[in-house]
Amino acid sequence: MEPSDFFSAAEGRLDRWRTLHRIAKTLVGIAERDAEALRQEAQKLLADMGPIEDFCGYPGPRLMAQLHERLQTGDWTGFARLVQRISNGLVTNSYRDNTEAWKAEEETEVRSTDILPPSIGRGQNRKPYFEVLMVSPGERSMWPEIRDVFRRLRRVEDPFVYEPVIVGSFEDAVLATVFNYNLQAVVISDGFGFHSQYNVPTLREILLKQVQIGEGPRAATRDLGTRLAQMIRRWRPEMDVYLTTDRDVGALAGSDDAAPIRRVFYGAEEPMEIHLAILDGIKDRYETPYFDNLKNYASRPIGTFHALPIARGKSIFKSNWIRDMGEFYGVNLFLAESSATTGGLDSLLEPTGNIKVAQDKAARALGGDRSFFVTNGTSTSNKIVHQALLAPGDIVLIDRDCHKSHHYGLVLAGAQPLYIDAFPLPQYSMYGSLAIKPIKKALLQLKAEGKLDRAKLVVLTNCTFDGHVANVKKTMLECLAIKPDLCFLWDEAWFGFARFSPFLRRRTAMGAASAIREMMRDPEYRKRYEKFKSEMG
Repeated sequence: MEPSDFFSAAEGRLDRWRTLHRIAKTLVGIAERDAEALRQEAQKLLADMGPIEDFCGYPGPRLMAQLHERLQTGDWTGFARLVQRISNGLVTNSYRDNTEAWKAEEETEVRSTDILPPSIGRGQNRKPYFEVLMVSPGERSMWPEIRDVFRRLRRVEDPFVYEPVIVGSFEDAVLATVFNYNLQAVVISDGFGFHSQYNVPTLREILLKQVQIGEGPRAATRDLGTRLAQMIRRWRPEMDVYLTTDRDVGALAGSDDAAPIRRVFYGAEEPMEIHLAILDGIKDRYETPYFDNLKNYASRPIGTFHALPIARGKSIFKSNWIRDMGEFYGVNLFLAESSATTGGLDSLLEPTGNIKVAQDKAARALGGDRSFFVTNGTSTSNKIVHQALLAPGDIVLIDRDCHKSHHYGLVLAGAQPLYIDAFPLPQYSMYGSLAIKPIKKALLQLKAEGKLDRAKLVVLTNCTFDGHVANVKKTMLECLAIKPDLCFLWDEAWFGFARFSPFLRRRTAMGAASAIREMMRDPEYRKRYEKFKSEMG
């Protein structure tokens, strides 16, 4: 596996299936004597795809085995038909809703690919689909039975449907966690080994920097379960982690090692309990407090008087002339009409109900202590932060190329900007972010002038509109070394998605802040700092 595979796994996977589809179609119409070269090409491509497919629920071992069989027996028509069905299922995501996509070809009817959006024509019957990683110490021959057990636990009343993905080692579990974005929960069973069945030097290099596990007997200790839980929490904090073990569950559940684990099961726990726990964890994250309350509000017989011409859509649906407007937007938009006069939807100014719960959930998702909703986007958010942190006369070190809302915020707060120019990238006809050196130079200049106490805030853009990402952690550490009480406002309006990437999260403000906080709480780091301080004076 190449390093690029870690950053474009989903796109690369689809590209490989498209390539295999082209080869399969060519095989159908080619002479037998000319087919061998293409067969070998398809075989090599399937071998390259093997590791990634092992970490994904669909198409699964059964359909993959059928593909290999048809390729080996020279059934080009059947091979091409099955490749096309799997490829289309992955491209359109139809496997999430269509049970036919999971069946062997002889078990299903031939039909055209459903390219309609999932919500059209299916009403409320659709169940959200996800996948569960199961880390098993058992032999690979037992995995089909484990997979079948959890499939048979599915019930009509279950609000979600999931597919098990089974691996047998620490490294494979981490690979699956990184590659497979469908994974939303992991069930770890103590007793598995460390090393992957695949050659993954890039991943191994990353892991060994973060997990202190050596070769030999240590690589097979039962502590791997809790270490894996910690690693998953670091890379995919949104995932629910469950542990099955024969250790003292009471002692383990109360230890720091079990902090990332949602629930600990005794080794002989019934699969149904694990199944219900998985669904309960997903349900907790699936809840949308404000939207759920809005749907309930729209179904109540409420009279509104603040906008009588609309009247929850009555004037529109009874009109001879604008009824098409109601048909276009739908009745729910008008039934959800609300204002401060009607109540029932909480208050943005002083939330105590569903908005407060939603803000708490948003804070958890984004890695913050608190989160506040605003109605005017990031521009107003920036102005709110400036006015909350700054007083008249405060000095703000600010990127000259920052968004204009920051300038407005400084005017409203009465603060004084100290502009710093971003470094140019003439070869790309763009500017980068702010380098660390000019920021430190400005801070040291303020210190020399006796004004460092007035420096309250550093405003930086991460990432820039052109995609330039700052070294957030290093920037904050070096600035804090000069002024420990300095505040940072990282404008990440174009970088919100990074929080949900295992690789980009550490380059975000919240990711870097979390790493710095963890580092400063480490007793070993404090010892190194005190030693450095005593030596450097």
